[in-house]
Amino acid sequence: MTIPAGTLVPRDARDFGSYQLLAKLATGGMAEIYLARPQSTSIAGAKDVMVLKRILPHLAEDEHFVQMFRDEADLASKLVHRNVCHVLSFGQFGGTWFIAMEYLHGVPLSRMMTRLSKSAKMLDYRVVAGIITQACEGLHAAHEARDDQGNLLGVVHRDVSPPNIMVTGDGYVKLLDFGIAKARGANSRTRTGTVKGKNAYMSPEQILGKPLDRRSDVFALGVVMYEMLAIRRLFHRDSDFLTFKAITEEPIPEIRERRADIPAGMRAALLQAMARDPAGRFDTAQAFANAIKNSVATLGGPATPQELARLLFTDFGDEMASRDEILKAADDPGAAPVSITTVPPRVPQATPPPIPLPAASGEVQHNSQRTRAPTGPQPPIASMILAPGTGPGSNPGTGKVQLVDLDAVLDLSADVGADSWMADDGTNLLAAHRWKSVRNALVALAIFAAAAVAIVLVVQFLGNRSSSSPKIVNTVPADAAIRAPIHDIQLDAGDGMTQEQKDIVALSKFGFFSITSNAKTTIYVDDKMIGETPLTRLPLKPGPHTVKAVGPKGKSKIVKITIIGGRDTDEGSLDW
Repeated sequence: MTIPAGTLVPRDARDFGSYQLLAKLATGGMAEIYLARPQSTSIAGAKDVMVLKRILPHLAEDEHFVQMFRDEADLASKLVHRNVCHVLSFGQFGGTWFIAMEYLHGVPLSRMMTRLSKSAKMLDYRVVAGIITQACEGLHAAHEARDDQGNLLGVVHRDVSPPNIMVTGDGYVKLLDFGIAKARGANSRTRTGTVKGKNAYMSPEQILGKPLDRRSDVFALGVVMYEMLAIRRLFHRDSDFLTFKAITEEPIPEIRERRADIPAGMRAALLQAMARDPAGRFDTAQAFANAIKNSVATLGGPATPQELARLLFTDFGDEMASRDEILKAADDPGAAPVSITTVPPRVPQATPPPIPLPAASGEVQHNSQRTRAPTGPQPPIASMILAPGTGPGSNPGTGKVQLVDLDAVLDLSADVGADSWMADDGTNLLAAHRWKSVRNALVALAIFAAAAVAIVLVVQFLGNRSSSSPKIVNTVPADAAIRAPIHDIQLDAGDGMTQEQKDIVALSKFGFFSITSNAKTTIYVDDKMIGETPLTRLPLKPGPHTVKAVGPKGKSKIVKITIIGGRDTDEGSLDW
């Protein structure tokens, strides 16, 4: 049974081996995500809800995707740190592989930035420092991960981006989705021509197909930090090629144009993290974190987890409340399998929630049942969100903050491989897209030339027919060779056919296909990738063809077309 994303799972469909599937949160290009609960208390974390990620059914028999999935689980299980999402188990049930992970009750950084953009607000420097330094610590732990013999695994995340950074309700930052991370000794290999990783956060060396190390992740986190400060996309452009060109060649806009009073040390750390030459960057994520901490030392240091928890409650209370409602609905035995994507936000209470206390092990317990309020009165903490026209970020002379909407930044819940892609090691994406642009221009010129030749041939053919009167079985209008199917024009074969007539018949062995869309779409014809929309007058052999269009978030549409020789078939514009 197919269950739409964003709905509760019907009670008769909840059993999944040792787990209960409570709600389907998202579906992507490789896997689907469920809110789940263990069936038995013998399973680790059995009292808690968790997230279960399972490979899509049609990929269950694909050894390549299964091996990628196994590599993700194997790697993530080795990364045990309070700033990395913890993998609880990995296994197979009913022919479907799955990964069970801790449930993080919080807000993805992408959602925070989108909300700030829409309300024309910015983050306090201490908040930026608090989130980035915790992310650095999680990255450093991953980079320092070792095998059983004590050797470095050489982990590179390769997809550090706002949707993969979660700020939890207890104020801790978690790195997510090591599904495309590279580690020495990984079993799976990237398929030729396939891609992973969000292009606007790729490092220059990743785009140019050069070897990657931990400094590639430092660059990506520097881009995230820039966008947190500016509340503006840094490298995102209207096409992949323009994005790659911006990352590798274009000057990086001066951050002081957005935040005039940024601490000098923070600006210096940001510039070093985003150096295009890896040798100019921080050697480690921990070194990046230390520089950020020093830059805000005189401001009170990076925001603490307790302050970040208050920030979520104060300024993102409706986001947290909607997630509470999802949990409540999923836990209700009598709840119907209705949509949970439009749960009305609950108004936050007048007093903030209790501050979670560290567990005895030094790790933080993330389930709300494990938190307890600190004793004594709690002093109020002012919002660390800067209103438009006040504080850092105001444009001199206008009193307004000019912002760009961040709707293009995907929410984690919608990002399960949909916007993820990777380049084969050694693939120069910038050069590949340059060649693609040249190729498309050459194809367009060839089509234009062919059309011009066709017009000349048609004119010559019509002229010859009027002068020499070649034998034609069926009389048709003069322009029938252009607007009628070729089988409607029956020409005598043999010596009676002129060379121009033979050229017309040869030309009719191909038809032309065109298609556009309102979003970036990849077109496949008969299972062969052709390119991205818009496609104009693509030559195809006459007959039936299957066109597959893959649009945003991995969604696809199938179109059946019939090509007629010498004719244009225009599918129009796809609406996503």
